[in-house]
Amino acid sequence: TEDEDGKKEGVERVNGWAADATHGKITEVLGQKDVGKYTAMVITNAVYFKGTWLTQFPEEDTGEATFRLAGAGSTGADFMNVTGEFDYTRQDGVKVLRLPYEGGRLSMLVVLPDGADGLPALGEAISADLVAEWRQELRRQEVIVSLPKFEAKTGYDLKASLIRMGMPDAFNKTRADLSGIAPVEPGRNLYVDKALHDAYVNVNEGGTEAAAVTTIVVAIEEAQPPPPRFNADRPFMFMIYDEQSGLILFLGSISDPAP
Repeated sequence: TEDEDGKKEGVERVNGWAADATHGKITEVLGQKDVGKYTAMVITNAVYFKGTWLTQFPEEDTGEATFRLAGAGSTGADFMNVTGEFDYTRQDGVKVLRLPYEGGRLSMLVVLPDGADGLPALGEAISADLVAEWRQELRRQEVIVSLPKFEAKTGYDLKASLIRMGMPDAFNKTRADLSGIAPVEPGRNLYVDKALHDAYVNVNEGGTEAAAVTTIVVAIEEAQPPPPRFNADRPFMFMIYDEQSGLILFLGSISDPAP
């Protein structure tokens, strides 16, 4: 029918726009079941980020190692390895590492609980104030870093979460007030039917072009304690944030880096 053809065309246009905006990483944000004859509009936006580490992980140092899963069990994963100067701190029950991207504007913060079962408690405790506290406590030092390569794609229905956060009226057919978006006719009120979120993150060694200079300096060094080791061999949390505003652009956790 004409309505079915129009619905199919609309869904394809939205999905095509999402694929273009995310360089093909997210290709389907709507299904045919997500729209119907009462759908008045679809509002969507996209964020795409591709960054290069300021301190890159040498590809030749990537190797398979064991990643401990929550509870009992483990899996193999490709771990990137590098030793360098990083902002690092150890706080109550977690290690925190800052990995800056080239340009100085954006960074990834990796938060590693002490135990393989520590991710749920960390998720309950996380807040903007706690992240700000971690960032304030970071100190530049030499760190031995091991981080698994990972690729994650996920989708969420945000309706229940947004209602719990305090915006139930927008989803209510009678109480919603979206008159600022479009004229509302009596008996034909606009309301939010669905709120969908899709995300994609790919973390790897950090690019295809690199330069290297090897300098050998022989010196006598007083005995120093070994640098701390940040070995993300268990479930961890990560966030990509803006250094100037503190705005978190991406937030997620990795329970199993295996594809």
